[in-house]
Amino acid sequence: MQHIDIREFLERAPDHGFPLDYLLSRLRGRRSRLITDWGILAKSTSPMEQLTPGHYQTVFGISAPDAAWRALMAEYRWGYHQMNGPVRKTFAPFFLYGELRTLFICLRYLRGLMRDRLQEILSVSLLSVAIRDALLRSSDELSAAQGIEKEFLCLSCRFKGLAETLRHAGLNDFEQKLAEIFLSVIITTGLDPFLKAFFLRIIDARNILALAKLLKLGETLEHPFISGGKIDAVMLRDILGRRDIQTADKLVMGFTGEKTSSANLSGLEISMYRGISRWLKKKSRGSPGTGLVLDYLWKCSVEAMNLNILSYGAGLHRDVIAAELVR
Repeated sequence: MQHIDIREFLERAPDHGFPLDYLLSRLRGRRSRLITDWGILAKSTSPMEQLTPGHYQTVFGISAPDAAWRALMAEYRWGYHQMNGPVRKTFAPFFLYGELRTLFICLRYLRGLMRDRLQEILSVSLLSVAIRDALLRSSDELSAAQGIEKEFLCLSCRFKGLAETLRHAGLNDFEQKLAEIFLSVIITTGLDPFLKAFFLRIIDARNILALAKLLKLGETLEHPFISGGKIDAVMLRDILGRRDIQTADKLVMGFTGEKTSSANLSGLEISMYRGISRWLKKKSRGSPGTGLVLDYLWKCSVEAMNLNILSYGAGLHRDVIAAELVR
């Protein structure tokens, strides 16, 4: 496949030419502000109010329903603007993958006729002007999906017909298909080796989770696992067809480094995130440039996910919330 500059899908920003060492120095300072003790927040009845002054997640307050995600996008935006052109080119696939969630949120806002919130979240997004305009011009979620399909066809013809998924199968299936096609396409676009290894882990994680869900549901039909991962899709379909839970559990343990049953779906997803975090921490030591930047960006995304869980689970028992957090 022709190598495509993924920066075309993101906003154009002036290149100040900051060297990578400058970026790493700034990230070291910001890394020190990341939350390390989730136990205190998990026990608090007002966890968002416990954030230290100056923490980037406090910028949007504690009441907005998408506050944690908007803060994460603002942090990513800050990081992107600190990068020089070559570093941006390296990390553009990661930022665009992160922005898929922005697209999903926008589609839900359009379905709920909440255009004011649509504009708010797009104000901190890194999406290109063309994609943002396509969303803002859309009258409903279907027209927005058609606009998204049109833009992503520039990346691959595999996105053709994507909007029809929303029409015939609904929003959840559209979101899943968009993410899966993106992942299978992005690993063919000449990624930095470290970024490619990261995306292969994401593909494997999603495929293992899909396998676990299908096994729990008792499904044995052939499933379109995401292509391109390190775990062969043929093997996954074979495990599914034989309903081989023991082998599925071995896959889980090999990926996460934890003895987690594939039948425990909520615990499995958390273990997957922990497994990726451990892998990044270990591998980033051998890649002091790309690896350290990616490790920071990933930690920010996990932090946002945890804060979102704390925010939405305010009325639940503290032990239940604590079990859902990725540490």
